[in-house]
Amino acid sequence: MLACSQSSDVISSNLNACLIVTEAEVELAIGTPVTPGLRQNGRQCLYQAKRNPQETVTVELNPGPDGDTKSLFHDQRSKAGHQPVPGVGDGAFTLRSPIGGIQLTFLKDDALVTLSLSSSKQPNPQTAVTNLAKVAATRLGGPLRSGPAAATEPGLTATPSQWAGDWYGCPPVGLMYGKGHLALSEGGTWSLTTAVLMPGTVTADRGRWQAESYQEILHGTYQVAGNDRFSTTGILSVTWDKLAKNQGPNKFDPLLWQSFAAVPRKVTVKRLPPVEPSLVGTWEGSAKFVDRQEEFVWTITPANVSEFYRATSQSGRIEKEQDRFRLIVPQSKTPPLFVRVLAQDKLELTDNSGTVSQWNRNEKLLTRC
Repeated sequence: MLACSQSSDVISSNLNACLIVTEAEVELAIGTPVTPGLRQNGRQCLYQAKRNPQETVTVELNPGPDGDTKSLFHDQRSKAGHQPVPGVGDGAFTLRSPIGGIQLTFLKDDALVTLSLSSSKQPNPQTAVTNLAKVAATRLGGPLRSGPAAATEPGLTATPSQWAGDWYGCPPVGLMYGKGHLALSEGGTWSLTTAVLMPGTVTADRGRWQAESYQEILHGTYQVAGNDRFSTTGILSVTWDKLAKNQGPNKFDPLLWQSFAAVPRKVTVKRLPPVEPSLVGTWEGSAKFVDRQEEFVWTITPANVSEFYRATSQSGRIEKEQDRFRLIVPQSKTPPLFVRVLAQDKLELTDNSGTVSQWNRNEKLLTRC
């Protein structure tokens, strides 16, 4: 399969639908290990959970009658019960799948893609299929590779001017997608910061606290130290300093922080036990580990709303490996990351789990994560 820059060219070349998302990305969405994608025909690929084949993700391409994908997209979108999904490709909507689960259809250039997800282990299938579609739409906007061509194509790795600088992407973080800022220097060093927001609820009273979000549940004890400081123990052993009203955090990556502020949010919760008044406000804290640095911002309201921001930073040296780069974390057993430059304004990053994400030089991409 030769790399193509336009999705219309890809479809006309009988695209293997199993190239649109990776096995690791499907596992992230479905919440359980899956079998390799089974190409059922030139336009459909099936992934099945290893333990329960009834849990599936299906990727389907449809060029539409005479290649008119836009008309087909609008026809399907007119069906009763469709829900628009912003921020995916050139337009997207979801419907309940006729075989159970949920399906999302999106249009990207001349490609019409439907992702069908059925999983009892995924607590939020709507979010999962949307995140998977964002990855698929991003990948369709650039070159697709498979087989020997992927291993032999040289890529743009000849001079630092082609890869050095700042890059932005939406890498997966657990069951969500974070905002990423990657800096590659001509001197052979790199730094990567990935930030995620976990909105949810919080209870804090009599020295014990618990914050719940879609991503995870955090809990422990706390101790107040004056009006502008408190500390937590347990899962988070952090000292928190209060931020003044309208004050940004001191250490959190400023670009990533600003991109969070650009997206409006509204969270409503049922009545819960009270939050101790001294903990209400916006706080920042840090934690240092052998292989990474973590910065936190935590907003707590009297109405039990919790907005927990976490930015994880790593840095190290760059090593060339054939047509890609290894990003090494010194003095750590952490597996390296891999970067492959596709063009002067596009690269792909492979993380420790084998998941591939697309990155470019435009920081506006962060508002879509």
